[in-house]
Amino acid sequence: MKSSFFTYHHFFIGLIITMMCIVVAACDGSIDEPDEYTTQLVRVQVQGDLPVKEGIAVRMTDDKGMVFTQQTNGEGVATFNVPVGIYDIVVSHVAAPKDGWRTVFNGSVSNVAVRSNGDHHVSLPVTMATTSAIIIRELYVGGCQRDDGSGWYYRDKYVIIANNSDQRVVLPGLCLAIATPYNSYGINKNYDETGHLNYENEGFIPAASSFWYFQDEEVTFEPWEQKVIALNGAIDHTLTYSNSVNLANPQYYCTFDIEHYNSTSAYPSPSDLIPTSHYLKAVRYGDQMESAWPLSNTSPAFFIFTPPEGMTPLEFGNDVTNVWYDEGRALPTFACRKVPVDNILDGVEVFSSAWEEASKRLTSSVDVGMVYMTARYGHSVERRVDRQETERMGHIVYLDTNNSTNDFIEREHASLKDE
Repeated sequence: MKSSFFTYHHFFIGLIITMMCIVVAACDGSIDEPDEYTTQLVRVQVQGDLPVKEGIAVRMTDDKGMVFTQQTNGEGVATFNVPVGIYDIVVSHVAAPKDGWRTVFNGSVSNVAVRSNGDHHVSLPVTMATTSAIIIRELYVGGCQRDDGSGWYYRDKYVIIANNSDQRVVLPGLCLAIATPYNSYGINKNYDETGHLNYENEGFIPAASSFWYFQDEEVTFEPWEQKVIALNGAIDHTLTYSNSVNLANPQYYCTFDIEHYNSTSAYPSPSDLIPTSHYLKAVRYGDQMESAWPLSNTSPAFFIFTPPEGMTPLEFGNDVTNVWYDEGRALPTFACRKVPVDNILDGVEVFSSAWEEASKRLTSSVDVGMVYMTARYGHSVERRVDRQETERMGHIVYLDTNNSTNDFIEREHASLKDE
């Protein structure tokens, strides 16, 4: 019995000592951690004809959504220490604007495997695109709920166009347009057998039905200036619907042209606060039966442009040699104007969150992505803030990478509700 007791006693003491050693070793870090918690060195070489090599932000995102960001050195290399895993690597650099235009450099590589004890050197080529300093900051088209719960009110649309730079920009006219089909879930017969839009390689976007233009021959944006444009009633909608917005402001603009669009429900007389010089006019070439501009309440492909050199907006809109027919059908209902991509300042492709089926209408040279929106509940789509540029400039700068998936978010309520 005595020998058995001591054997058990020694075993128990030994077990305690062993456990203590394990705890101490763990505290000292002498026990190997699982591979998923170790970090590996990854060097990303950004390649392309960039104006600078140093200070370019590179982002690595793993398959769990964890994001790591580093900046390049003087050789264009960003160095990371990240856990093992599968990563998407993205770079987006915006050069300083010149004459109202800026150059964007984008690059991405997907499914990069970072393994234990691997040699990780990744080449990341970039492509160049030119974008305007004049951007679509926010688009509110989905309407809101009526106060009595009786349904949906949607005659309070607006867009905010902004100068996203510290330079004064003077444009030779400014126009608002939409592509076809009007809704993202509409049947789109403008794709070829290869799955590409049949105008993608022709350098234009079709402006459907009509477009709106500023009356001024030149439209000026002071540094960081924003212009609010009421796309339906330029009135205080909150007097009737508290969930709506007040668009009666002497600084605002509005689309109002009863000669071409005579729907008084879509276009009530603008507030007396808004000067008549702030009324945008329409040029029509599509179906003359429409009483209001067919801007989608759920999912428009909205873009802004300047007229081609040497033409006024009215001359461009009335140029019958520049016609393009939606779905290839030569009927007035399907008439569009071909807007050169080089004249498009900005565009945003909106998809409806209520419909799974959708097709893009803007080509990748205008907007390579899309943003989803929920209609009827006061939501809008708005650009994200570029935090790095905002910190550098000391002023709010909005993200502009030519990709609405990255650049835009869906707001739970329109920004003008905050004012």
